Parts: sequence; C-alpha cells; structure tokens
Amino acid sequence: MGPCSVARDVLLDSIHPEMITIEEGVRITPHCVILTHFVDSANKDLNFNYKPVVIKKNAFLGVGTIICNSVTIGEGAIVGAGSIVTRDIPPFEVWAGNPARFVKKRGDK
Repeated sequence: MGPCSVARDVLLDSIHPEMITIEEGVRITPHCVILTHFVDSANKDLNFNYKPVVIKKNAFLGVGTIICNSVTIGEGAIVGAGSIVTRDIPPFEVWAGNPARFVKKRGDK
C-alpha cells in the first residue's frame, strides 16, 4: 500500500472539507470534485445537507469524476472518467457514467 495521490485541479468541498476521508493508496486524477454538501430536494427552502464522503484504500477516481452526495467508495474500486457518483460503490468494483453505475467486478473480463 502506497501513499495517496491527488492530482492538480482537484476540488475538495470548501464548506466542510473535514468531512472527506481519503485513505492510503487512493489515486485522484485531475479535475475531480468531491462535495460533502448537497441540496435537500425534500425541503422547499433548498437547504443544504452536510454528510461525509469516504474513499477507501487503493480506490481510483478517473479524470473529472464528481462525487456529489454522501457516499463511500469501497476499497480498490475504480470510478471511470467523467462519472457522477451519487451512491456507495462496493469494494473492488468498476463503476462509470452519469449517474455512475456498476460495470463489472475487478478482475472479471
């Protein structure tokens, strides 16, 4: 397990960055956005909710990934470039798209 790698031009939530956990070996590529706040659509006042984002060991976020909800990215998970993550991603799975959806388990052909 190696050090975490965060590329240039990555945006971490400026309101509550302390709610972001990035574990060892995580690789975050350029232009990713990680948000801990999001609009509560159930509320007519458009108030923000603030909840944690956890990125587990050795996960990989492809270029331009946007995390815009309280989620956990599982250990060894891969998120494809340009994906928008709105729900938890289990360990050792590949997800991609808008919204990000399951593609395959790592190691499957």
